[in-house]
Amino acid sequence: MTRDTLLMKTTDCCIKPPVRSRSGCLTCRRRKKRCDERRPSCTGCQRNRLECQWESVDSIVWPKRRKTRAGLAEKLLPDQAQGMVNVFSVLTPDIVSRLLRHFLNASPRWLSTRTGSRRTDYLKWLSPALSKSHVVRSCVLAIAAADLLKYYRNHPQLQHAAAEYYGQAVSSLRGAIESEMALASLSGGFLSGTNHLQASIPYFANMNLDYTPLSVLLLCLHETQNFTSRERILPHLNAAAFMLQNRIHCGSMNTELRGYLFEMFCYFFALARFSLGSKLLIAQADPIFASPSIIRLIQHGHIMGTSQSLFIAIYRISRLSHNLQSSKSADVLPARQELLLMDQELRAYQSQLTHDNTMDQEHLNDVITSNLYSLACRIHIKALFPPHGSDDKDIVHSLVDEFINNLQHLPPHSPSQNILCWPLVVAGLSARNSAHQRIIVAKLNNIHEEWKSAVFSKSADFLRDSGEGIGR
Repeated sequence: MTRDTLLMKTTDCCIKPPVRSRSGCLTCRRRKKRCDERRPSCTGCQRNRLECQWESVDSIVWPKRRKTRAGLAEKLLPDQAQGMVNVFSVLTPDIVSRLLRHFLNASPRWLSTRTGSRRTDYLKWLSPALSKSHVVRSCVLAIAAADLLKYYRNHPQLQHAAAEYYGQAVSSLRGAIESEMALASLSGGFLSGTNHLQASIPYFANMNLDYTPLSVLLLCLHETQNFTSRERILPHLNAAAFMLQNRIHCGSMNTELRGYLFEMFCYFFALARFSLGSKLLIAQADPIFASPSIIRLIQHGHIMGTSQSLFIAIYRISRLSHNLQSSKSADVLPARQELLLMDQELRAYQSQLTHDNTMDQEHLNDVITSNLYSLACRIHIKALFPPHGSDDKDIVHSLVDEFINNLQHLPPHSPSQNILCWPLVVAGLSARNSAHQRIIVAKLNNIHEEWKSAVFSKSADFLRDSGEGIGR
């Protein structure tokens, strides 16, 4: 995600011409622009009012002498032997500290849509978790190593670290989840409100035990950000659904951490439900999304801002769309009626979302983001019903027009830009105006440039393939 823009320009920006350099700032490298390497802010970033982001590590480049020797050793060793050297290389404290620094510097792009001082509020509970939980630490190191591999693709220690820490995290989590499953089995009616549930409340109120679902959700982030296979996120989402349903009615020593867990879960699970619904544990997720206490738990809005109810709506729409396809009329008619009612509720919700240029940055981000998600929900509902005439088609076109208008009012460096994949795809599938199609595909490609994740580029390709030349 992008950060707040810098407002000052230097007076001597024309004195030294920019020089292309591999050691330039990350912002220029992402934009494929020359960088004059001025610190703390290069001339290009100041001129374009961008935040100048520098590599959080000193630079993952070894001293020249060491690199030369390493290169010579690679030439002398057979490929199989060199592979063994890479596999059995030891992760030094130096690489660990570099990974931690990279995560702490880059994580606001992945973990927050807030602006200003609230951008890193999540560190209040993530920092203690890093020091107290080796599982959380392994997840964080795996995320950082995989992210840095996007820029240093052939770095052996980073390759080893990404695999090693991911393996450690999955192995440790397996034991923790099995312990929770055993407790659930012993408790009998774990979710039925029995005395066993009351007896287990102190267990789940322990703050440290929330580190297990936190680790699982960090792995969901890892799969979304660093990999392209949809299937890899499935076991993590299902594990999170199992663990969080056990915590709906149980208090916590850290209510903010608990709320953040549910917020991350609602975000990931609701969106994954559309493409992976048949392979997700819906029966375990239903109690979470249906609980009246969920909105209260997630109201802080680190990821969703003020759009919390919309992610619950997205989940409901996905469940009802499945019922629409049922062969039983007893399922179809109630689903149709509820979807039409949801459309009316969303329209009323939209009428309260007005924005103007006098708003502060965070309020403007929240209003426009909520508008984009609510419009995408309404577009998707309309797409579930075959149009009965030109009026229905006009309504969809009007909704897409309104979507594009809101999209263009969202500040270009808003952190909300990076959570718009789902509404962009939904609106893109219904867009028939070639200019609108190009805007949506270009936006997805821009998000891909920021995240370096094929999730977004593949979404753009999907729209091109589905839209008879969309974006061409």
